[in-house]
Amino acid sequence: MKIIQVTDVHLGRRGEVRFGANLNERLDRCVDHINARHGDAALCVFTGDLTESGETESYADLGSALSRLSVPYRLLPGNHDRRANLIAAFPENGTDGNGFVQSVFATPEGRLVFLDSLAEGRVTGELCDNRLAWLDARLAEAAGRPVYLFLHHPPVELGLTILDPLGLEQPQRLLDVLMRHGNVRYIFFGHVHRDIAGTVAGIPFSAQRGLHARFMLDLVGDEVVEQAPPAYSIILIDGARVLIHSCDFLESWPLWSPATGERVR
Repeated sequence: MKIIQVTDVHLGRRGEVRFGANLNERLDRCVDHINARHGDAALCVFTGDLTESGETESYADLGSALSRLSVPYRLLPGNHDRRANLIAAFPENGTDGNGFVQSVFATPEGRLVFLDSLAEGRVTGELCDNRLAWLDARLAEAAGRPVYLFLHHPPVELGLTILDPLGLEQPQRLLDVLMRHGNVRYIFFGHVHRDIAGTVAGIPFSAQRGLHARFMLDLVGDEVVEQAPPAYSIILIDGARVLIHSCDFLESWPLWSPATGERVR
């Protein structure tokens, strides 16, 4: 099974350039790249910060771009989003009955669970009692079956001095639920604009840097961003394995044939 993860799209005003990049153009190029190479994916998951400021116009632009995507998709909010505007623009995306953008997606390889970690008005994320109770019920329903969890905010400190205070608040509350059930095989998130992998409470996780500018790796210094090739993740799951490939999709540098040593573009 193939799942595509895209994160931190940050759509703002149409034509706006931030940190040297046009995010609308990047999204269009990302959609084209996925369509050309991964039309066999079961799902494309967008793990938050879909827009820069949660404006209605930005969700309309997002919808226009995603109307060309050839695979099904699910959208999750990040701290830059506005939940009400997201739901209004994508009513088919699904909510959990309490107004949160949470849902599940059943696959032959297990259940994908999507969590809404948006805390309106704050950069940090939260999972309130209602959201955790919903998750608890979904994990119980999947007893004996693997579950793959998607959300925006990291539920673990990543060793990044500036960014760690901006992750999920009280992450142990989430981890307690996951450990009680023991069927979550992997956690996927965004928010930190870097490619990072590790484990927390014995559960593997990965962060995806996404479409916006990348935070430079500085474990002790100030927050600085740099332009890097935007990327999405190709997640391959076959029951025994979970493989994640980070795909840089703006191929503007020369390409060389390893067989001949000659430049092919």
